[in-house]
Amino acid sequence: MINKKEYLKSSERLLLFALLSVTILLQSCGNKEAKTESVAESQKTDITTKTQKSVGSIMEPNAGEHLWVFPKNKDTLGSGGKLQIFMDANTHPHASASFAKYELGVGGALPEHKHNITEEIAYFLSGEGIVITYENEKRIETPVKEGYVWYTAPGEYHSFKNTGNEPLKLIFAIIPNDKDGLLSFFKKVGAEPGKDATVFSPEEFGKIATEHDLILKPAKVD
Repeated sequence: MINKKEYLKSSERLLLFALLSVTILLQSCGNKEAKTESVAESQKTDITTKTQKSVGSIMEPNAGEHLWVFPKNKDTLGSGGKLQIFMDANTHPHASASFAKYELGVGGALPEHKHNITEEIAYFLSGEGIVITYENEKRIETPVKEGYVWYTAPGEYHSFKNTGNEPLKLIFAIIPNDKDGLLSFFKKVGAEPGKDATVFSPEEFGKIATEHDLILKPAKVD
């Protein structure tokens, strides 16, 4: 017959074994849960990395989207501009900047304007022209030709015009690469070569321009 002392010792051993088993079980569950969370977080990070990673590319000279901006008509560019978009928010959504080439026809000029958030960096390839900028509200005209670089900061009114006898060609980058930025504006008002461009009233044109961070300089009234 088991005496009282031995019974207590046996009960203590059983209780200790039960507590140890519960502890091991809880640790096992905790480790499994932590491992599951770690795997899920790793998968999430992997997916995020794959979806947000920019993909590099090489583009041929004639690649991208081609548009006529302010053409004389659907058959003749005239003094309008020929735009070739290599990169924008649609083709390269994860790129920091968009990139394009522009050819301004003989006698052509862009209306004076500014951007509130957009920066532009241009490199002139060929032709001759004048870049219009402002310093302390004073209008400045700077002759440009092949090799000149032009940087425009946000908030600065600017424009350029062709003063030569051939197209004034430049390539330019736009920062940020915004889906409602400058290149999107050109898509709105331009047209594919050989097709009629949409005709807008001055009010409609101004509204579209403003919606794409292009603010036209108010006309000076004497």
